Amino acid sequence: MRIVMSSLKFSPGHLSHIIAYAKLFEKIGWNVLLWLDERYRPIISDCEFPIKWYPQSLQENINAIFLANVSITNHIICKELKKRKTKIIYLYHEPWEGFKQYLKEGVKQALKAAVAHHFSVKTLKFSNLVIVPSDYALNLYMRRDMQYNKNVIVIPLLFEDEASGKIDFLKKEYFSYIGHAVKGHAFDLYINLIKYMYKQGVEMKYEIATRTNLSKLLKKDKTLQRMVKDRVLKVSHGRPLTNSEINQAYERGFCVWNIYRRSTQSRVLPKAYMFGTPVIASNIGSFPEFVESGKTGQIVSLGKVSYEGLVEKLLEIKTNIRSYSKNTRDFFLKVFYYKSYVEKMQNEILSGLLNK
Repeated sequence: MRIVMSSLKFSPGHLSHIIAYAKLFEKIGWNVLLWLDERYRPIISDCEFPIKWYPQSLQENINAIFLANVSITNHIICKELKKRKTKIIYLYHEPWEGFKQYLKEGVKQALKAAVAHHFSVKTLKFSNLVIVPSDYALNLYMRRDMQYNKNVIVIPLLFEDEASGKIDFLKKEYFSYIGHAVKGHAFDLYINLIKYMYKQGVEMKYEIATRTNLSKLLKKDKTLQRMVKDRVLKVSHGRPLTNSEINQAYERGFCVWNIYRRSTQSRVLPKAYMFGTPVIASNIGSFPEFVESGKTGQIVSLGKVSYEGLVEKLLEIKTNIRSYSKNTRDFFLKVFYYKSYVEKMQNEILSGLLNK
């Protein structure tokens, strides 16, 4: 059996679980080909799977295609593959929440989300199987998208285990922000918090790792400039970071920011757990499903949050990092590690899919 793992829209954050799903299918005996937007080239090295670079066309005979993220061309590809009787699996990251919810990230993001949903609907109609990454996402799907495709299942975002052996606790010294620096992820609150902590003399280091260009912010904010000069703040920004750079940021963190204003699910959370790094998260979206407060991180209510309360929770995590770290690694291996789903994928999912 042959399957193509497809990502026709460049999104660096999706690469880890594209590879994980590729390994999952390989593990159950399928032959795997990657079909990726050519902008992935600079961030992929030593890939064990053959790669075809989009917009090269797909001429190979295949049994199934796995669509790893939304793209404006997915439905066009699906229409052609349906004629070849190819099975289509769509990993639908963010079922539609409604325009008002996306406005929490600004008008531009809300419009982008509406366009993404428009093209996702087109893809849903062609798909043989839809995968959503959480029970929260499933509930959204059932309310707003079930009419387009009833064959939907829940599988948390899957990853291979990229941690390089035993956790070095001496490296875990940063309270980190990793990912897009956007309003929906409350980047502004993170910045205000770390400046408050710096001015209050809290002994802590901070790291920001994002492809978002922060040059304007860093140029005008004197406090951030002092923090960088004092080597209290480490910033990598303005370009797609390599997977190695991102992994190093997770390794260095003792806690990762997940206090978002809006989220269906977070790729940051499982990557943090992979490296034994707990999170501090808001009680929205799928976070309550995946964060065990006091064990794998801390859950806070965004509407009731205070700087003093956040500092207290961060220091509690930092003081007890060894137990938090063990809990997060255990959670990752059980819930997000692709090898945990080999039997389910082979015996429950694909057997039914191929017989349809």
